[in-house]
Amino acid sequence: MNKITIIIFMLVSGISFAQGVLPSNTFVKTNFHDHDCFANDNASHLFFNEQTRELSIVVDFAKCKVGHDTIDAWLDDIDENQLLFTGVVNSDKLLELTNSNSKTIKINGKVKFNNIAVSKEIEVTFFEISKDGMLYRNNGNDYYDRIRAMFQLELSPKDYKIDKKLHKLKNVITVSVGNGYVNQYKPEMEEWFKNNFK
Repeated sequence: MNKITIIIFMLVSGISFAQGVLPSNTFVKTNFHDHDCFANDNASHLFFNEQTRELSIVVDFAKCKVGHDTIDAWLDDIDENQLLFTGVVNSDKLLELTNSNSKTIKINGKVKFNNIAVSKEIEVTFFEISKDGMLYRNNGNDYYDRIRAMFQLELSPKDYKIDKKLHKLKNVITVSVGNGYVNQYKPEMEEWFKNNFK
């Protein structure tokens, strides 16, 4: 293959690969100056590595901004760094595919945010969606196409030294995903993962 053919192949492969990685709708909220503040967007990605049984959750708070200074103000202190939770799932499979199946698993792991790592246990509920339903998206992997995840993660600003930043957030920040896509982690994702989640 000549150089131009290789470059075109790499570009096409990168585009089709990126299309196969699905984001999850994420709800973020806190209380700031006695007002409930919240944001909602496709701000997180979930990955499961079958070899290591590691679940990774990446949250990009910058994606929650709507572009209005007043509304976005409370997000200014948390949008510089992405949050990364990693933990090992003590189960060979996330879910056995049967009618209306679901399973809740406690996962011990670490949350890395603002250059600080804190041990954290979260509960993740994995559930199956119907192949014939509106939520089904066919990405060529029947198992992962039929699994969704639900979880809630609570962050104390003090633990991650966010309370020292400009807006001095003090109240718990809650991150919730109710219908999260679980992306199968593959070795070829390593470079994409590094580029998108620094």
